Order: sequence, then structure tokens, then C-alpha cells
Amino acid sequence: MDNVIPITSPRDDRVFIRVKSGHFVTANAHINYYVGTSDIKHNHTVSNDAAMLLAEYYVTRGIEVDSVLCLYETQALGAYLAHELSRPTMMSPNPDPNIYVLGPEYDVQGNIIFRDNLQRMIRNKKVLVLISCITSGKTVEQAIESIGYYGGRVVGISAAFSAARKIAGIEVNSIFTAEDLPGYKVYEAKDCPLCRSGVPVYAIANGYGYSKL
Repeated sequence: MDNVIPITSPRDDRVFIRVKSGHFVTANAHINYYVGTSDIKHNHTVSNDAAMLLAEYYVTRGIEVDSVLCLYETQALGAYLAHELSRPTMMSPNPDPNIYVLGPEYDVQGNIIFRDNLQRMIRNKKVLVLISCITSGKTVEQAIESIGYYGGRVVGISAAFSAARKIAGIEVNSIFTAEDLPGYKVYEAKDCPLCRSGVPVYAIANGYGYSKL
């Protein structure tokens, strides 16, 4: 990636994202920065340290978690996060050691479904939704709805980066926010000033990465 800027977390300089400015299109919005979280998702050391940062939010607040639903290839991060949440600490001396970590399956309409053998990991469970990046929040809203259909209750939302502070009334726990990216903007497609100014779209982006046009 050309012209990429690494940004480290002030809480742990071993945890970082890579950002690139430009005109990017997601499924639900236009954005002027692409936020790369590949190292947090796929680098063992970075992912483990990131999980510690995310876990602190739930441990200090006494929020119990039964299952972690991992969106966009965050299963490794989710496993480390579950490990941290199930580890006894001074704040949580007797946590539940059995935390499920699972990924989504989508039907042809794009709805999240859970097969019969996995529904027990959602039904009547306190679920944490984990995602790499949040821009508009619509993907997380969809996940929250799906979890509700199967009888689960979302008790937390965590992300490596989030432009949203709250989704469906739930505070977003993220390592990086829009404040870490000076001038970061999220636009609806119909109101995108980059489009109106004739700035070409550089790439199509989603939680897996981006594809140049």
C-alpha cells in the first residue's frame, strides 16, 4: 500500500493500524480514509496485545460475556479476547471459563444465520460482537438484530477502529477512534462531497480489505 501511515495506540505502542487517505466506498458509506487492521487480526503478537486492551473495558465494568461473535476475520482476535475475559484477575476473580467464539454465516439475503449445532452458543447467552472496523455501524446493527432473533442478548461491541461511539444504545469499545485520524469523515453516498467534487473512487473497501478500481 502506497502512502500508508501507521498509527499506534497510546495505551500500547505495539498495537497499530495502517491508514491511507483517499476516496473509498463501503457497502453503506463513502469514507476519506481506509483503515487497515490486518496486523491486529492476523499478527499473533499484535492480536494478543489488542485483545488485552479490549478486554479491560469489560473486566473493569464487570460485564459478563458468554459468547464472542467475530465478524470479518476477527476469530483469532476473538479467541485471545475470550482468553483474557476468562482469565481470573483482581477485578474478576471468578470469571466464566467457558466462552464461545464463533463466526457468522450469511444467507443469500445477507442475513446472519446460526446452524442448529451453534444456536446453543447464542440462545440465552450474553454476546459480545467483535469487528475490525466500524464506519456507519449498519453491519453491527444487522448482527445485533440477528442475535436477537436467536434469543441472544448483546452486552458489548468491540472494534479495532470505530467511527461510532454508540450503536443501538450500546457503547462501542474500540482501540482507535475517528479522533485518531485527523479529518476522518463518513458520508452517505448521496451526500458525498468527494463525489460532487469529481474525486475518483480509489477502491471498494470492506472488513476484509480493499480492491483498487
